[in-house]
Amino acid sequence: MENLHVKEDDQVLLPPGFRFHPTDEELISHYLSKKVVDSNFSVAAIAQVDMNKSEPWDLPRIARMGEKEWYFLCVRDKKYPTGLRTNRATTAGYWKATGKDKEIYRGKSLVGMKKTLFSMEGEHQKEKKAIGLVKNTGWRVNILSKTFPKLQGMNGSFAGYLRKALEGKKFIFQD
Repeated sequence: MENLHVKEDDQVLLPPGFRFHPTDEELISHYLSKKVVDSNFSVAAIAQVDMNKSEPWDLPRIARMGEKEWYFLCVRDKKYPTGLRTNRATTAGYWKATGKDKEIYRGKSLVGMKKTLFSMEGEHQKEKKAIGLVKNTGWRVNILSKTFPKLQGMNGSFAGYLRKALEGKKFIFQD
């Protein structure tokens, strides 16, 4: 797109009327897949961020473009070096998984999975939740995991979008 401009603060400016609004399948097929193959891949509309070192309410100012949706490339942090579990802790809290995972298709081919997480403020301990020391911040991220049917040994990457109330902020994450 020849009318795509980046300001000094890395904000991307689109011509009036243009919006960057990819579907879940497009995020996986056109951005996440390229990031998995080439760790140096970047796109002007999507900033890179470490989700474990940033709180959800800080992310909109890191984004390169958007008013109600913001997109990011991220690396998935494993909870244990040799394990498969994802570290969902942040400085102020953690991301809590909710609901069932949804399959994402490109035509008839499964390209990924979608998982919903809510940002919780406080420590992830049952006794603290029971006495109200943990609260939902209202931020939600939908994580899109890339599937690799022929590359089972490869670490899966994921993409997603963060929402505050009814406003959305989108992310792409890489293992």
